[in-house]
Amino acid sequence: MRTVFYRQGQIKFSNNVNSYCIRDFCSAINLALKHGDNPILLDFTNTDRAYPNGMVPIISAIESIRTRNIEIQLSLPKNHNVRRLFRSVNWAHLITPNEIAPSESVHDRHLVTRSFVTAEDQKRVVDDFMDVVLRSIRTPRPIFSGLEWTVNEITDNVLNHSDSKTGGIIQASTYPSNGLIAFAVADSGRGILNSLQEGLPSLRTDSQAIGEAIKAGVTRNPKYGQGNGLAGAVRISTLSGGSFELTSGRARLLVTPSESKRIERKYYEAYAGTVVCGQIKTSETFSIQEALTFGDVPYAPVDFIEMNYERNESSCHAIALKSESTGYGTRQAGRQLRNKALNLLEADKTLPLVIDWSGIPVISSSFADEFIGKLFAELGALTFSARIRNRGMEQLIASLLDKAIAQRLTQERDAEE
Repeated sequence: MRTVFYRQGQIKFSNNVNSYCIRDFCSAINLALKHGDNPILLDFTNTDRAYPNGMVPIISAIESIRTRNIEIQLSLPKNHNVRRLFRSVNWAHLITPNEIAPSESVHDRHLVTRSFVTAEDQKRVVDDFMDVVLRSIRTPRPIFSGLEWTVNEITDNVLNHSDSKTGGIIQASTYPSNGLIAFAVADSGRGILNSLQEGLPSLRTDSQAIGEAIKAGVTRNPKYGQGNGLAGAVRISTLSGGSFELTSGRARLLVTPSESKRIERKYYEAYAGTVVCGQIKTSETFSIQEALTFGDVPYAPVDFIEMNYERNESSCHAIALKSESTGYGTRQAGRQLRNKALNLLEADKTLPLVIDWSGIPVISSSFADEFIGKLFAELGALTFSARIRNRGMEQLIASLLDKAIAQRLTQERDAEE
């Protein structure tokens, strides 16, 4: 059943935009290009569900098409919530950047859709994603390290292997109630087959190429890497209990902890590029060393926490609040920083956490309660006193924190009575 339709300069999407739409979208956009349509209208009027694994590759393809001086127009969904989603996660802006401004939404659970073209862009989007994870979902250190390694490798592949003139597109989300972290990365480059044929000229199909790409040690050229990126990403996703999906050309691979499916769509238009989607569960039993041991050599990557929060000279983790982007006036901001603090405390249970309030002149009472009051209640008085160090506070802030803790103590006593 078709999900995307072409008609005289228009590409019309059905009610559900997901990864299965990619093949139909490729056929529709190629028909539009064949007929010389300019502009091309993307009509999402009837869409009432849209997902990153469908939208991210569509946006990547559109960015490539725009380099041919083809104008892209957009009809937003009639459904109010989906129309708002298109704007808030940057889909609308990236499809029509000259008509719709970038999203100014601040999400505590999502990395809004972003493009990356340079190594600096790549580092920024990966760091921003890892910060979202720290602030929004309780994540064991091995999972955190594995997730960062995975996203780094996949985005690095875009810059070093895809030959994409427009870089890549990434979107990521956390789902705290389900203990799940999901991401989608797409490019409109030459695809895995054309890339791997540099080193493996005997490859003939996209399905063969995908099969080789997820093997450890397979690379188009050892000069550009050891070829363990996708293999490690598959291991990390599945060992955590999640899933991994890879689409390139006419082939699609789906790997879960219980099965692996590889499909070659011989009679469909090829996706000109590569799409990688992953779901990682925040499992307590996951081992980063097991996931990234290739041959006999175990590997433990340096991660975002070590680079940004560990202070070796004072043997602690530290949060400099003036560097945080959450603000200090809402419960939402306090909840995000409490999550970050708890993740850092769990990352190394032997280290204290220093919270540096220097440069923060005032906070709200609700922020103080949500961040420090609830942190005290969750840790308990003994653990809080042993592991939390507040530094550089103005007197007003110290008074608000003391009040927040006192109120939580009173609530606990009342509950016991």
